[in-house]
Amino acid sequence: MPLLFGRELSRHELMRRVGHLSQVGGVKLLEAGDGPARGVRLLDFRTGTGFSFQVAVERGMDVGHAEYRGASLAWIPPTLLAGPWYFEQQDEFGWLRTGLGGLNNTCGLLHIGNPETADVSHYRFPARAKDRYGVHDRAALIPGELHSFGEHWEGDECILEAKGRVTQAQAYGENLVLERTYRAWLGESRFTMRDVVTNEGHYPTVHMLLYHINVGFPFVDAGAELIAPFSGTPKLLFGKANLKDKRSYAGFVAPQMGWVQQTFEHKLAPGADGLVSIAIVNKKLGNGTGIYVRYDPTTLPRYIEWRMMGEGQYAVGIEPCSNGFGRGEVRKAGELITLAPGESRSYEIEIGILDGRRAISDFRREVAAAARLSRRK
Repeated sequence: MPLLFGRELSRHELMRRVGHLSQVGGVKLLEAGDGPARGVRLLDFRTGTGFSFQVAVERGMDVGHAEYRGASLAWIPPTLLAGPWYFEQQDEFGWLRTGLGGLNNTCGLLHIGNPETADVSHYRFPARAKDRYGVHDRAALIPGELHSFGEHWEGDECILEAKGRVTQAQAYGENLVLERTYRAWLGESRFTMRDVVTNEGHYPTVHMLLYHINVGFPFVDAGAELIAPFSGTPKLLFGKANLKDKRSYAGFVAPQMGWVQQTFEHKLAPGADGLVSIAIVNKKLGNGTGIYVRYDPTTLPRYIEWRMMGEGQYAVGIEPCSNGFGRGEVRKAGELITLAPGESRSYEIEIGILDGRRAISDFRREVAAAARLSRRK
């Protein structure tokens, strides 16, 4: 039963009070009309709690703008979440011009990490025996196909939902299809994103996936912190940091001039439910507010933190992923995923809000319990 404005309301009691469900929440299809995002379709989700987010159909069906009670969850770049028609694909760092930003960027589906060359001779096209992949590949800037969206009731529970697909394919190459389903609930400040990636081609195809969740101000600010079930000291992939000081990766500072990005790889422990739970919380925001992410580490076994405390580009990346960076290292570690023709892999993450000191305290205890459980094993 939806909890709206401090009271539980059945479907019957709610609909007695409004002319249309959209008065309190729902899913609406919009379109950006100006600037670099002009022409991008946006699915606007509102759950009635002050929690809202927009799915940009033409940007890989990813979430761009997202808010909780007027506070942005996401880092928004100067390019304003541009349409894919501005993606400079000939530039292997073009993703940094148009892809990065918004609440989530799907990275892959063939490659994650820095630019890299791969052997693709198995596609039997002699003119292109090798292919070059740019930063985090193309998925975040492939126009999606919108299949359905809207609201429906299951008893007294109102579900907000959207379904679509993103196809990464080329002649004499890969044909990977991502089927994505978003679900949110009226009266709740959370949503789930379920992905099924299928090789719809006729050749074995390498598959990599990373969810680049970009949390920005005011959730990220001086004194905010990353709460996670850390299992040991992280590995520093880029930048410099004192790994003996937990604040160097779990604490955040005010924007700094000339900051050099830091990238950490963490080992995180799942809880009793088998899921990894992490959050970024800011005690000074409202009565204490945080954004949390939950995911299954059996499908997303690696976790990357991008800590960028620079002026203007001030964000923290929560990045669960299917494998590490660098194909040679991934292959050596036995993590290289190859999908046979017709084979699929499924992923699901949940993103939501921690509202108030009690919610943050309960979450902190949950994470501490997961870390203790890991140490006993």
